[in-house]
Amino acid sequence: MANILTAIKSIVENSSLNIAEKSDEIIHNRANHMGAAFEDYVKNAFANCLGQSEREIKHARSQAFSYLGNSKNPPDAMLKGGDAIEIKKIESLINSQLQLNSSYPKNKLYFGNPKICNNCRTCEEWDEKDMLYVVGQVKKQELHNLFFIYGDLYCDSHEVYEDVENVIKEGLQSLEEVELAETNELGRVNKVDHLGISDLRIRGMWLIKSPFLQFGYLTEDTNEYTFKLVALIPESKYSNFENVNEFENFCKDNGISISDEEIENPQNPANLINTKLIIYHY
Repeated sequence: MANILTAIKSIVENSSLNIAEKSDEIIHNRANHMGAAFEDYVKNAFANCLGQSEREIKHARSQAFSYLGNSKNPPDAMLKGGDAIEIKKIESLINSQLQLNSSYPKNKLYFGNPKICNNCRTCEEWDEKDMLYVVGQVKKQELHNLFFIYGDLYCDSHEVYEDVENVIKEGLQSLEEVELAETNELGRVNKVDHLGISDLRIRGMWLIKSPFLQFGYLTEDTNEYTFKLVALIPESKYSNFENVNEFENFCKDNGISISDEEIENPQNPANLINTKLIIYHY
């Protein structure tokens, strides 16, 4: 069964960091093209088919994933019997935030989430999935930094974010002399002007501090490198991976460090969570 350890092993074994060598689609906008190419790269890493032919990639993906997402709904992918995955590209490590658009940060992905599509709900039997964020810094078509971080180490509970959205929605509902319409966004005001021909969509844009900055203190000793990969995994999850012994032997042979770290619980920073920190660089 494909998992984060599969992806890390596949990336280390793959010598090329040019993420634009092969992409599923041709996109004219360069920034969008790099985002799509990076997303393909990550999906192929989980499916263990980096550098393979298009036919082999399609077959490998069908074996690894139960769902491959669209551009409008989270998540970007779901592993069969495994994690939900969100893939984000950034260009700079300095003062960087991830743009999550209207989808608030998630520690877990739940079946009842109104943001997901029906194909995602019905792709397999599931109620709740761990959310894995994969963030890459891409410059000039090359991947320089890669961070795997689980949502329950990174995000608060969904109630915290939903409460903020609900307060905003309730505030809009209390406004007088505006015509509100039903919407899945934060709000929509119809017929703003005297002719009644202008509408206002009120959309959320969720941002979150990048894991490179949030957890930078864990890797501050690693300065000079061409490529760096970091993964932070709850110890309770890591120890239950069926391929953990094979992975640890691979790490010993390839200069990958695995260490124990305690990090703040996003839902209560007074408590610490035991994690495994994986670092690879060259």
